Amino acid sequence: MPRPTVVVTRPAGQSRQLTEALQAAGLDVLSFPLLAIGPAADDVPLRAELGRIEDYALVVFVSPNAVSYGLDTLAQVQNAPGGARWPESVPVAVVGPSSVVALAERGITPPAYRVIAPAGAQGNDTAGDAARFDSEALWSELDTSPGAFAGRKVLIIRGSGGREWLADRLRDAGASVEAVEAYSRTLPEPSGMQWQAVRDSLKPDAPPYAWLLTSSEAVRNLDGLARLHLSPQEHERLKQMQCIAPHARIAAQAQSLGFAHVLPAAPGDAGLLAACTQWGEAYAGPATPAPAPVSPAPAPVVVQPEPEPTPAPMAPKEPTSTKVERVTTDTTSPSPNPGGNPGSSGMSGAFVTPARRMNPWWLLVAVLVVAVAGGFWWLQMRVEHLTQELARRQQSADTLVQETRVLSRDAQETVKALQGKVGALDGQITETRDKQAALEQVYQDLMRNRDDWEIAEIQQLLTNAGQQLQLTGNVQVALAALQSADARLARSDKPQYNQLRRAIARDIGRMKAVPDTDLTGAAIKLDEAINQIDSLPLLSGERMLDRTPGEGNKPAPAAPKGASTPAAASATGGNMVSRLWTYVLDELGQVIRVRKVDDTNALLLSGDQGWFLRENIKLRLLNARLALLSRNEPVFRNDLAAAQGMIARYCDTRSRRVQGVLTMLKQAQASAVTVSLPTMAESLGALHALKKE
Repeated sequence: MPRPTVVVTRPAGQSRQLTEALQAAGLDVLSFPLLAIGPAADDVPLRAELGRIEDYALVVFVSPNAVSYGLDTLAQVQNAPGGARWPESVPVAVVGPSSVVALAERGITPPAYRVIAPAGAQGNDTAGDAARFDSEALWSELDTSPGAFAGRKVLIIRGSGGREWLADRLRDAGASVEAVEAYSRTLPEPSGMQWQAVRDSLKPDAPPYAWLLTSSEAVRNLDGLARLHLSPQEHERLKQMQCIAPHARIAAQAQSLGFAHVLPAAPGDAGLLAACTQWGEAYAGPATPAPAPVSPAPAPVVVQPEPEPTPAPMAPKEPTSTKVERVTTDTTSPSPNPGGNPGSSGMSGAFVTPARRMNPWWLLVAVLVVAVAGGFWWLQMRVEHLTQELARRQQSADTLVQETRVLSRDAQETVKALQGKVGALDGQITETRDKQAALEQVYQDLMRNRDDWEIAEIQQLLTNAGQQLQLTGNVQVALAALQSADARLARSDKPQYNQLRRAIARDIGRMKAVPDTDLTGAAIKLDEAINQIDSLPLLSGERMLDRTPGEGNKPAPAAPKGASTPAAASATGGNMVSRLWTYVLDELGQVIRVRKVDDTNALLLSGDQGWFLRENIKLRLLNARLALLSRNEPVFRNDLAAAQGMIARYCDTRSRRVQGVLTMLKQAQASAVTVSLPTMAESLGALHALKKE
């Protein structure tokens, strides 16, 4: 009789221990996953919350998958290849014993860490058969006193589409709850071999099957898949099969979908194994013995009384009696002929010969029929056994393939993570090599000879001084640079510097021989002249001189004290006449004025032309100033002479302002003495020759 079969509906790769335990208990196992577990589609919220894990007063893992995926993500966030480092100050809460085992595998065990679980989940509590492993049981283990969770943060790590019961209770207690998804639960597509095995289990002569339903979502997925892949009759027969559920909520879900026979089981693998074993013992019958080989049985022994002598008409009956006797004699033991008649013996021999030929053939036919029937039955049983064995092996192969896919996916993710880490390490190695090269360069620079550093500094000093000498003509700066270089070489007091010091001494002598030129003073004078151009009087704009303000309004001198009134009156009359005469003369002098002007065009300038004239004079002076600073003496003198000529031609040279500007221009021209500046070529050449040595 075939053994009972248990259909395990857990996700692929998570039922190996239970499968091995069921097979060891004498039950066949059919793997038919109704859930597929994978990483969450978006792990950014999970990473963000795990990055501040120490801010939470409690972290709840709702399943072993949540423990596995959550701690793997925490290890990635912490960049810890050896595994996640859970903070000791953060308590951990789990729902069942499998989650406790998953935490223990990661090193999170009491007393180093505080692990909260329902009674009986940690193995040290005795809750009996009434133990429950769900959110309600976990809530009873938490501190639910008033204010225990007020203002505190709680993190719930779960899969997609989890229950909100525990989160709602915590929120009602005043906690700030964050629920994030660590993994996703999807509906897998069973293979054709798995569906064929299910259809075979629904046949009337099929061995007993029991469906092990470990989640409410698995029950819903089974009903949905059955509606798509099974006929209505097969679907109804499926609902009549035995189901085993480890929780009352799962059993209620199965009954609401129409599954008639639901057997409750204790939580955990041990409870499931006990329920399956109990069911298997109830349905398993005695073993069917193998058929024994059929051997020919001895012919029945017929014992009859010996017939009495009869007359001739009754002679035909004698062979029958003789036949019976012969058969009896052959099958038991020999006996002497009672009659001792030879004729009787001859008749007896004639009848015995046919009987001996017929009985073995019938026996042989019977044996062959029995042997053929037994062989056919044995072959049928053998074929059926091989078919079942092939189906079991196919199921095992499918399970291994699914587990291999899960492991392959995990390996691919691990490889991707390792590739990312290897890329980061390559970047760090490259950066380290660059830093090493820079440090080696710095070390080589630091290990240079002190003389090289000193020569390099002197070269830089002389080069800068030579450039400034060529650009600005500042002899004093070049002289100071040469003297500083000579002082540094003198402190070294090395023979190889003698040639360089001689060259520097000759350049110092040339610098000191250069006469002093006050280029700065000349530039200042030009600036002052430019500022006074706008106030210079032009010949075309000259007017008659006005009277001195208040000249005609001068009060008459007061009469001396004691003078008589007539005398004062006569004095006052004389002053008025004198003032009148002076006024008339001044007015006549303003009407007609005679002056000698060499260039008549100077008198014909309009107001706009006068403004352009002043601007041209200022431009000439600015060009002269630039030429002075750049030591371009021809341009300086040409522009300065042009500006002087324009001022003398169009401005009133009798004005003190005009005369002052012309005087400043002459002084600036006299200060700009042509000087041939020396170079520092000899010192720089000697320095280059010293470096080559």
